[in-house]
Amino acid sequence: MNNFKKIRFNDFIKLNRGFDLPSEKIVEGIFPVVTSSDIKSYHLNYKVLGPGVITGRSGTLGIVQYVDENYWPHNTTLYVKDFKGNLPKFVYYFLKTMHLENFNAGVGVPTLNQNHLHNQKIFIPSLPIQQKIASILSSYDELIENNKQRIRLLEEMAEEIYKEWFVRMRFPGYETAKIVEGLPEGWKNGTIGDLVEFKKGKNITLDTVTDGDVPVVAGGLTPAYYHNVANTISPT
Repeated sequence: MNNFKKIRFNDFIKLNRGFDLPSEKIVEGIFPVVTSSDIKSYHLNYKVLGPGVITGRSGTLGIVQYVDENYWPHNTTLYVKDFKGNLPKFVYYFLKTMHLENFNAGVGVPTLNQNHLHNQKIFIPSLPIQQKIASILSSYDELIENNKQRIRLLEEMAEEIYKEWFVRMRFPGYETAKIVEGLPEGWKNGTIGDLVEFKKGKNITLDTVTDGDVPVVAGGLTPAYYHNVANTISPT
């Protein structure tokens, strides 16, 4: 722990509230307007020099964003005004580990409680270690982004193949295919329901889950957790 020091969050970085920018006053440009959840648009002017680290002040909490270029932090955000000698990219990754959504002080609209945050005691590594941590995590982020781009390309290719085969009707062998009543011979009009039957999933609550190797799939493709018993639904 010789390379780490325990300090207050307020001695780590200084956060500042972003700047108001109504939608009607945005002039198309190259500088990102960063809101509490994402980049809203690109404006002709900027307020803060990059690189920048931004998180939500109100509305959406917990999302931390990093930008390399000069930018305009929206008034729904807090941006790092002073890194106090710390590496910006490390600050970005460190804030992501803090689960800032837990510092909510709002009742109706979620609002970050800065006073509570400022007094938090945290352990911060020396600058050389910050650089190593940021370098390793950046490499993983680049790999993830590259994979996402590959997935997007594959999805676009699959969509284009679908259009080519079933919209433009240029499927393999279409040149010699016999057309019967507007459709290739052997084809017929139908619905998804003619091919498959959809059934409602089984109800399960967290208090009834027992660790196992059976994936419990909710709204996404990734299993939410694993259970020790499979449900009774089977393909037909």
